[in-house]
Amino acid sequence: MFQHLFRSRAAEVTAMAAVAASQAGFAVMHLTQSDAVNPVATPVSSYALTWPGIALFPASVLALALACAILAGRGVGLAREGFVRFLLGSTAVMLLCAAVFRTGTPESGLTWWAQIHRYTAGAAFVLLTLVAAWCAVRMKDADVPDWVRRATWWVTGLAALTFLTTTVNTFLPGFLDGGDWRGIGQRVLLVVLSALVWILVVNSARATVRTAAPAPAGVDAAAVPVAAVADAVPALAGTRS
Repeated sequence: MFQHLFRSRAAEVTAMAAVAASQAGFAVMHLTQSDAVNPVATPVSSYALTWPGIALFPASVLALALACAILAGRGVGLAREGFVRFLLGSTAVMLLCAAVFRTGTPESGLTWWAQIHRYTAGAAFVLLTLVAAWCAVRMKDADVPDWVRRATWWVTGLAALTFLTTTVNTFLPGFLDGGDWRGIGQRVLLVVLSALVWILVVNSARATVRTAAPAPAGVDAAAVPVAAVADAVPALAGTRS
């Protein structure tokens, strides 16, 4: 029942809409809170401290968590994807915690809830980077569009490099004055990993459509892989002619 629900057209549209809503929410925060938040030096979570980020920040993070949860339920369109589903489900949980627990203010300092926010948000970035790397490797010999394969490799490289830079800037802010521009890395990560989720939703939808495609007449659909069915269609057509 749940498998059918996750693989439905409604779930696919919901996941795509969730990614779009998340990206739109962060864009609005950047536009409306430019006077209160410095995008170069300030972490993205700082938008949650002033209006409209008080509402938009958790909503945007939860939207991305929803998209990851749907992908965890339906898969990303690859074979033997139990591990990547686990990573996506874990990412959804980490994003949920990052949305619920707000970052600290200059007055409150690094409180326990701010620490939960920091480390769960960081864990979500790590998990999505691992998802990108796993999918990039598995797509090498898989039947996926070339642009999906290339985009996933680019996401993996950019995310890994940017995450490393962001980590250094966070824990060693004096190194190359990284603390003065650590906000840039976080924003690049956010854009790149949001794009990854969208790419995986698109590939999952493509794979679901192909799986649901009827087999040619006289062919046992249960015994033939989807790729083989696609190759058999022109051959059968030529035989009939």
